[in-house]
Amino acid sequence: MNALKWIVLALLVFLLQTQFYFMRYFSNLTVILVYYFGLKSQQRNSDRDYSGSKAEFESVAFGVIIGLMEDVISGSIIGPGLLSKGLLGLMTPVVFTDMIFKWTPLWGAIVIIIFTLFDGMVVVCSRIMFTGIHVSGATLFQAMFVQSIMNIPFGIFLLP
Repeated sequence: MNALKWIVLALLVFLLQTQFYFMRYFSNLTVILVYYFGLKSQQRNSDRDYSGSKAEFESVAFGVIIGLMEDVISGSIIGPGLLSKGLLGLMTPVVFTDMIFKWTPLWGAIVIIIFTLFDGMVVVCSRIMFTGIHVSGATLFQAMFVQSIMNIPFGIFLLP
């Protein structure tokens, strides 16, 4: 039942991501989905007294699946989304262990901004490196900045 919930949520996120845009830029809701799964995975496994590696493995696997779906839907090369979402899946449980950061709304907002910028940089740099596309730096940073601003409320209100 839990897997069905995450599948439906992922399909809903992909549908909303294609329809919701602000200031001519589409949103990046898949970052939020991987972030939220990582928070829930870390909390679920810490409640069971498992080691941290299980939460990280689950988050990486979920991030890789979401990234693969994103790459297939985009029609570009397969790999940039897979790499970026897999890394985000790895970083989320690691960042919010009690040894590094204890989750607060402020840290949630800061981390979601950093994750959105990181995701954009990994995807665009991978595509530039392997496909030879040319992107204006100003347009790229403006798009990533707008996506980060749109994701801030999710970073504040999504609790682990």
